[in-house]
Amino acid sequence: MFTPRSTSRLSWSLLAIVLTLSLGGPVNAQLIQIRGNDRVISNGDTTPSGGDHTNFGQVLAGSGPVDREFIIRNLSSAPLQIRFFQRTGQHPGNFTVIDPPDLTIPGNGDSSMTIRFLPSAAGGLRTATIRIVSTSFVDGDFRFDVAGELVLPSPNIVISGNGVEIPDGFFSPIVDNNTDFETLGLDDNPLTRTFTISNTGEQDLRISSVDVVGINSDQFSISRNPDTFIGPDSESTFDVTFDPTREGAHRVTVHINSNDPTPTERIYSFSLRGTGQSLSPRIVLSGNGIDITPGDETPGPEDHTRFPDTDLLSASTRTFTVRNSGNGPLLIDTVELLGPHAAGFTVAQTPATPLEPEGVSSLQVTFRPTVQGPWIATLRITSNDPAQPVYEVDLEGIGGRFKLLGIEQDDDDALISFSTNSSAGTYIYRIFHSTDMEEWEPVGSILSNGRETLQFRHRNSTGSAKAFWYVEELRFE
Repeated sequence: MFTPRSTSRLSWSLLAIVLTLSLGGPVNAQLIQIRGNDRVISNGDTTPSGGDHTNFGQVLAGSGPVDREFIIRNLSSAPLQIRFFQRTGQHPGNFTVIDPPDLTIPGNGDSSMTIRFLPSAAGGLRTATIRIVSTSFVDGDFRFDVAGELVLPSPNIVISGNGVEIPDGFFSPIVDNNTDFETLGLDDNPLTRTFTISNTGEQDLRISSVDVVGINSDQFSISRNPDTFIGPDSESTFDVTFDPTREGAHRVTVHINSNDPTPTERIYSFSLRGTGQSLSPRIVLSGNGIDITPGDETPGPEDHTRFPDTDLLSASTRTFTVRNSGNGPLLIDTVELLGPHAAGFTVAQTPATPLEPEGVSSLQVTFRPTVQGPWIATLRITSNDPAQPVYEVDLEGIGGRFKLLGIEQDDDDALISFSTNSSAGTYIYRIFHSTDMEEWEPVGSILSNGRETLQFRHRNSTGSAKAFWYVEELRFE
């Protein structure tokens, strides 16, 4: 048995079904979709974007119109009716539909429409709302915002260094664009880098000032300013000089003030970096490949500080090496020989100066005794090495116990005359020949009982100016 209440519920349910079918409900409902640049635009979108063509971008004020095409799709099988268009918002006069879509879009079909942005003579942002009313069951009242910016002719500032553009706000200095000055010694000459200001706009660019700011601004300076006015498609340069007075990394910001209308570029800024370093040279003296300690008072043959026994009026030369093991230029002030026997030694070749870091140069000293016996002198080198401004080492040599009397030329032979030991005994005198007083070659020997003058014939001798002889005495007990 049915109650009136149950009958009422059934009647309303049947009525709802009938109404739904008669009004074209969800089964046959039209569905609208709008796309720009092949991207779906949401109903009620208030954020115009270049990605879906709702933002027309920057357009020069007073220039020609800009058109964008949009597609209206019917996602249902029933025909979709476009009832009317409307432009509302702040600047509807800057936008118009010049190529409207079909008023009836068949099921699963689409139709295009073109919206035109009409630039006016005044600059600024222009916005509007496009309204499309249709028979769509969902989004029948479809609205989305469009925008376009009108740009007045203006200057546009661009900064570059070493031909590489430096973006506004650049804060990671690199060598490629001149913003990283790298490491500079406190005693080095200042380092200057050049930067270029380009005006890529349509009006004159006016540079109000170029400044270096920051806690290390005393380490950098604007050493040459750019032109005050830079015409369209023109450029001007300015110089920044890095002259560190203290060690460490120094970072600053360059500000270029101009009439560029872009808010972020009215003060165009980028960072610079440079490191100050105290560069110090260090002198190292070596002989025969062995470093000689400063103040060495024990000459030895292994490091060439002890010269070979040298005949009277003959000479022996030793070559030393001066090396700069520091990180700054080494300046050699003086090279001198001191001591009671300094006259027996002479500096035959001084080292080069200045000597760059890791640079090497030769120093030659010649020993030429005039009397028999030991000769001792001190080699002193003064330089700008802050740790060792005076570098001293002792030198020693022995003057021969016999006297070289003379050298004569006999055709291709050389005749070497010398006096022997004044004491009776058995001696062997070995004769050595050299062309550089560094390398000595034995060329013969003579037996003697002493107290006589001997003559040795060096056969096929060149007799040139680079021919030297040395006589060594050995005594048999």
